[in-house]
Amino acid sequence: MRAYLHRWVETAGAQLLVVDPAEDGGALAEAMAGHGVHVTWVGTTLDGLVEFGRMDPHAVVVATEAPGAEEFVGVIRQHGTPYVIAGTGDADHPGVDGADAVGSLMLAGASAVALRPYTPQHLWELITHAPRSVADHARLEVGPIVLDATAYSVRVDGERIGDLPLKEFELLRALMLSSPGVVTDDELREALWGADGRRPGGNTIAMHVTRLRSRLGGIADIRRIRGRGYSLTVG
Repeated sequence: MRAYLHRWVETAGAQLLVVDPAEDGGALAEAMAGHGVHVTWVGTTLDGLVEFGRMDPHAVVVATEAPGAEEFVGVIRQHGTPYVIAGTGDADHPGVDGADAVGSLMLAGASAVALRPYTPQHLWELITHAPRSVADHARLEVGPIVLDATAYSVRVDGERIGDLPLKEFELLRALMLSSPGVVTDDELREALWGADGRRPGGNTIAMHVTRLRSRLGGIADIRRIRGRGYSLTVG
């Protein structure tokens, strides 16, 4: 794996991989970002294996309808220790066939079940009680700044500041995770918009950085490192 991808796994914090042929349009990724969880959604188990090797995710949701789901769970359990969640049916009509498929995934190594449509709160409850809890990544502290992804809050010297828009919250989190190091533009794009989402240009990132600087006042220095990215430091 290339060095910058190793670094991105650290920068992104908690990672959730969803293997499900039914796309949700990015809604889950947007909602889980508020908990400090980065979601990668793929439609096939083959793509799932590729992303599993790239990400080393904390948890994996595998839809029972995904072709080769049972074999996929068996493989990833042999090559890591992810918390596997079987995704099935819907809340109103889970179905007998779905129950049988869930049973097969549980025998293959799944530890929990989530009904579609996946709800952020339910998934958060599941993965925070996993042996490799994502809650460890929820709270960050750099100097006087404390970010709590669980409470969606930022405090400076113990005082809570006004709620940040989601993109600025994720921007601050990515910068804090690497502080005082540099986070590249590509890493910030993935943190804010995901690997498979739209990839805005540098001007969009610069706009969010400017707004974040204004909200933080003189508490932190967010610097543009020409040709590399951004870094956050505190005095």
